[in-house]
Amino acid sequence: MQFTIFHYLTLIILIICFSLICVIIFLKIKQKEVALISYTINVIFTAILTYSLFLTINSFIIQASLTKLVYTRDLRRESLVINGRVQNLTKFDIRKCYFFLTISNKKQVGGEIFENKNIRSAKMQNTSFSYTIEIIDKLPGNTYKDFTAQVPFPPNFDSPEFYNILKCI
Repeated sequence: MQFTIFHYLTLIILIICFSLICVIIFLKIKQKEVALISYTINVIFTAILTYSLFLTINSFIIQASLTKLVYTRDLRRESLVINGRVQNLTKFDIRKCYFFLTISNKKQVGGEIFENKNIRSAKMQNTSFSYTIEIIDKLPGNTYKDFTAQVPFPPNFDSPEFYNILKCI
């Protein structure tokens, strides 16, 4: 995780709130068992709140988009070549970007698949393949990088469909 000024400000505010609640517990609660439970709840609540706020901040400071995405099938190597561009939409650096690709075989089927003789002779076939590709190692703020990746293409796919997700950290 990349720490920014927003992370530090959030951390300082949460530490101050945590300390104030601990002081209030110390001054107001005289029973040791109840005070111990209150301290434990305070620690758990602060940890969950810190994690949630950091995830929220990261969702705003790490934003990227895919453009000029092109899929090309290389018949000599039975592979799929993916070309595209990743653009950083914020002024903060991005450490890594991953491209999650799923290739599915689109088949046209009718009602005959549910007939009794076809159900008995049906074979389990893998109709989709998923790949995780690291496409960017470091991307400064407000810039872009072109990438090329290559994955194996299933030879038995007649009409493939491509689904992708970009995830940056």
